[in-house]
Amino acid sequence: MKRLNDQKGAGLIVAYFVMSALVTLSAAFSILTFSELNQSLRFRDGVNAFWLAEAGINLYLQNPAMLDESGSLVIPYGQGTIRLAKQDSSLAKRLVFATGTVRGVKRTIKVEFPAIAPDVFNNTITVKGDINISGSKSTVTFNDKVRLNGKVKDTSEHSIVYFEDKKEGLSESLVSLIYPDMNRNGTPDEFVDFVEFNRTLIANYTSSEVIYIKDNGTFTVIPNEALSGKKIIYVEGQEGHGNVNIQFSGPWEGNQNLTIISTGTVSYSQATSVPTNSQLNIIAWSGYNQSAGLPGSHRGVIYTHGAASFDEVHDTSISNGIVIANAGINIKEVWSHKTFNYSDPRTNGVVPPGFEGLVSGSFLGYSTQPSLWEEI
Repeated sequence: MKRLNDQKGAGLIVAYFVMSALVTLSAAFSILTFSELNQSLRFRDGVNAFWLAEAGINLYLQNPAMLDESGSLVIPYGQGTIRLAKQDSSLAKRLVFATGTVRGVKRTIKVEFPAIAPDVFNNTITVKGDINISGSKSTVTFNDKVRLNGKVKDTSEHSIVYFEDKKEGLSESLVSLIYPDMNRNGTPDEFVDFVEFNRTLIANYTSSEVIYIKDNGTFTVIPNEALSGKKIIYVEGQEGHGNVNIQFSGPWEGNQNLTIISTGTVSYSQATSVPTNSQLNIIAWSGYNQSAGLPGSHRGVIYTHGAASFDEVHDTSISNGIVIANAGINIKEVWSHKTFNYSDPRTNGVVPPGFEGLVSGSFLGYSTQPSLWEEI
């Protein structure tokens, strides 16, 4: 009888162990099932949230003005919401963020829209003032669009001047670049606006992309491989000072897009050719002077708040890009041939470094076509 009771006790213990194992396995299976169910639900909600974010971007594309007043907007949609927000802190682009939320699961898409460049970026030559041509023998060819609010004045002794598409007497707002009213005194395009604008501009670049020199002296820039990766050289002095001389000691490197900005004048001795995949851009407050004694070519944007002067002696010189001069252009040739060709300096609609946010007449806003889309 005792042995039977012992066997029953042992069987009960084994039954308890088996039951405990089954309960444990059942609990683990239940937890795994619930975990997979939760993951499945979160995946489903994540997919729905992503498509809500996509829908938000499409809503903005159909009506960009929807964010003009508040800058952000929350739109209920079924069991979720769409939050749209814009960011215009960069001079070069507008950022739009669309966040879809479904039961606490969020997915966000960021889209960039480049600022629309002024109309002057569609012209070969844009002048607020006159184009003055002089010299002993001037042969000048202006291809594509030439737009000015003054006139072409040719006083050279023996000239051959060709314009493919010229319009004179246009409104100043259509033929000039204007610096925004940075100090908010009601008058844009002052020297203080120029300085403050460029200080703000270079702050948007990394330190490795900018050379910032604050001095009233005259500096010589020799474009070479040492400037690879640089985007802006900004020489800031008092008005009319901080001049820059550009001198080539060899060929310009490929795949570079560099802009030299000066509060004074920029002088460029053209003696080489800039590759087709590179640009050397100029922004000069007081004036721009280009000379050449040997055949050469330049590629990029030339802008000056003052006058642009081209002095060529017995050479063939080509400028590919655009020239914008707010105080006129002076061309003095001595047995030379100067050609201006239009070349769009924008990359995917984005202007070269240093030209972000500049306007012609009034700000034209942002492109309706995005330049970048990514989930963040």
